[in-house]
Amino acid sequence: MAHLTEREVFAKTLYAEARGEPVEGRIWVAWVIKNRARMNKTYWGGSSIKSVCLKEGQFECWNNKSDIEIKEKQVYEQIRQLTDKIYDAPHGDDPTGGTDHYHNPKKEDPDQPWVRNCDKVREIGDHVFYKSKNL
Repeated sequence: MAHLTEREVFAKTLYAEARGEPVEGRIWVAWVIKNRARMNKTYWGGSSIKSVCLKEGQFECWNNKSDIEIKEKQVYEQIRQLTDKIYDAPHGDDPTGGTDHYHNPKKEDPDQPWVRNCDKVREIGDHVFYKSKNL
């Protein structure tokens, strides 16, 4: 993982987590990652996008992996362009209003313990987005 740049980890995380989602859903997942880095919480991985993405237990796509295989090159390139744009965007451009969590209730129990400390913000595609109540 050390060989991957922060932008590569950002794009690969979004590819693994949201490639099948509508563009708006991809944007929201990317902003959750960026918001977590901005909030600089050690339990989320700190202040860099790379450390947030690679923090154990935070993004399932990195569990027991040192890299993510790209099978759909065209989709990855679209995602890479999107994450580059969001990476460079000021925090004021965040369309999510500061969301910092999401999950896919079709793949995991929707009654996760962390949900109790969050307000549901929106559903897009297969993901539900949340904002922490007490930060």
